[in-house]
Amino acid sequence: MAEPASTSAASAALAGASLLALFPGLDAGAVLGAFAGAAVFVMSSNELSNPKKFGFLCLAIVAGLIAAPMAAALLATVLPDRVQVSAGVGALIASALVIKILIWLINKADNPADLLSGLKGGGK
Repeated sequence: MAEPASTSAASAALAGASLLALFPGLDAGAVLGAFAGAAVFVMSSNELSNPKKFGFLCLAIVAGLIAAPMAAALLATVLPDRVQVSAGVGALIASALVIKILIWLINKADNPADLLSGLKGGGK
């Protein structure tokens, strides 16, 4: 049986994403795709505490909504011409990847010499 706190938090997050989809100017598919991608990221990160997971969930949803058109356009260039990529798919991919990439860059910023040696080709 699921823990009541986690169940109510998940229900609140889903309700918030559903309400966000009602705002004019926001694509409902992109909002739900960003929420799904953020949920995939949060559920796959075991080393984060619950408050950090909630913060990253919110950031991933916002980042997914912002980067959705770019991610959909990049995915459309890889796929055949007859396949159309919606903003929802772009938001799902963007929200799952953007925060993961930012965390990786933050970890690399702790040791800038390591990042520069990787750019020069001096390290593996």
